[in-house]
Amino acid sequence: MARVPIGARIVERRRSQGLTQRALAERVKISPAYMNLIEHDKRLVGGALLRRIASELAMPLDELTAVEDTRLYHEMLELARGMGLPDQDEGRIGGFVGRFPDLAKAMVRVHRSLQDATDTAVALSERVSRDPSLRDLSHQIMTRITSIRSFSEILQDFAGLKDDERQRFAEIIAAESDSLGRSARSMIDMLEDSGSQFQATSPEKEVDDFIIDHRNHFAALEEGADALRHKLSGGAEDDASHQWFSSLGQQARVEAMAELGGSPTVIPEASRRFLIARHLVSEELDRLLENLVDDERLTSAAARGRCKQALVRYAAAALLFPYETFREAAEQARYDVDRLAYTFSASFEQVAHRLVTLRRPGAEGVPFAFLRSDPAGNISKRFSLPGLRMPRYGGACPLWPIYTALSTPGRTVTQLAVMPDGARFLFVAQAAAKGWNGYGRPAAQFSVMLGCEAIHLDRLTYGESYRHQAAEQGTEVGFECRSCRREACQQRAHEALVPKLPTASDGLRTLQTA
Repeated sequence: MARVPIGARIVERRRSQGLTQRALAERVKISPAYMNLIEHDKRLVGGALLRRIASELAMPLDELTAVEDTRLYHEMLELARGMGLPDQDEGRIGGFVGRFPDLAKAMVRVHRSLQDATDTAVALSERVSRDPSLRDLSHQIMTRITSIRSFSEILQDFAGLKDDERQRFAEIIAAESDSLGRSARSMIDMLEDSGSQFQATSPEKEVDDFIIDHRNHFAALEEGADALRHKLSGGAEDDASHQWFSSLGQQARVEAMAELGGSPTVIPEASRRFLIARHLVSEELDRLLENLVDDERLTSAAARGRCKQALVRYAAAALLFPYETFREAAEQARYDVDRLAYTFSASFEQVAHRLVTLRRPGAEGVPFAFLRSDPAGNISKRFSLPGLRMPRYGGACPLWPIYTALSTPGRTVTQLAVMPDGARFLFVAQAAAKGWNGYGRPAAQFSVMLGCEAIHLDRLTYGESYRHQAAEQGTEVGFECRSCRREACQQRAHEALVPKLPTASDGLRTLQTA
């Protein structure tokens, strides 16, 4: 993926702090000439150097890795490909997003409106052609029109009709006209109801955008959870074991258990604790949650409802895993998810969720992407990173370890993935069953995966076996078959919709034929 240019951001922040280019270069231990290349986007920078620049300028690392612009870049890239622009325009698209973000957002909004209108038209056409009710109404309308026309022709062509006969035909025409009006009104009502089901933007998209716009970090919820924890613990200093949790009210426990319809003896301890925490924050932080979802980006009751439930889960995690305590433990454990799960009496998924939210300015953790899938490949939770597209519903690359982990539940599977554009990511996945086992009541199975850029390998315990590998090493994967240009992949399920990747031999043949 072409990175969104960051040079102008470095220049602007440097000048606001009164630093010269030479002074900044000396602080981060590079030459002024190299700093000049970075500020003019002539050199890509990452890893430890990027972290040093961000630290010296007191900037969030995400701002220099253009996390905020990632979704916008991908949407502009989708728009460009839809217009038939070739892949080599990716660099210019990245530059356009970096320099003119407001114009790019406007273009994406227009593109979305066109897509939504097209989807609605297709959905309505599909319903008209397949819905038995609409077919019957269409048939009734055509029958009424034929009947009215036939009796009208009789009145026109037969002048010798008696008065009572003419009156009878006129009554038939009036009755058929009334029936035609009712059938037409029924069809219009049904189509209007159908149209309301196809909103301009789906609730799921709106909630995804809302969370991404907040970088999956909500300071107000962190503060609310801290205050609630202080209240529950009676002001005592709490620790990773959460001793105060055992003293929670019986009512919260009963309500939490009722949600699963089971007894406390068959629900895993981590799930039981999380359910109770959800009920607590739902009651104690309701006004705060309502204020957060009262946002113009959430345009429907369905979107606000979905978003509120997502924020309830966020607040429950913040209650159980205090931000600073959890972040420090994560750094000390070098992001070993299983170790953190043991320390905080949590599940792998709960810890993975909390790791993704460590985005507090000045106290960030490793930036992670998150994905959850069931054995059929249905995606139920997702959060992306720059250069790492997460599928919205399903059909991710089958070579990702999120699927491999399903064959060995409870075992952590890692992978150094090399994307078609050369970007490298570390994936960490684990599968587990949810619910309780029993004859005729199989447990639900899910696989959860975290992903981060390879520049963070030195910060993760999972990176030990990979960080000394050469840049070209790793497992070649894609995003999903339709956009993957690796023709030799034996796991391919669909033909690619984009041209294949150029190779060195392609270039040699081009030179030989030139």
